[in-house]
Amino acid sequence: MVDSSERESLAEKRTRNREQRLEQIKRWAEYIDTNPPETWGPQLNGLVNSQLESARNANISPEQYRRIRRVSDSRDE
Repeated sequence: MVDSSERESLAEKRTRNREQRLEQIKRWAEYIDTNPPETWGPQLNGLVNSQLESARNANISPEQYRRIRRVSDSRDE
């Protein structure tokens, strides 16, 4: 059983994480506005490629992925 203070702590953590992600997005948008694509393009490609590689190496089935996604989405509601 999850105690209410732990639940509140999780809600606060999610809020804080969301705020941090939004701040990082704003910083990235500013970065690409102030730097040429030749600078940030390879950086973005490296990030995307590493995420794709991690996904390939996760060794989960599409059904497992969908189940994980459903659980994650239900927690965001």
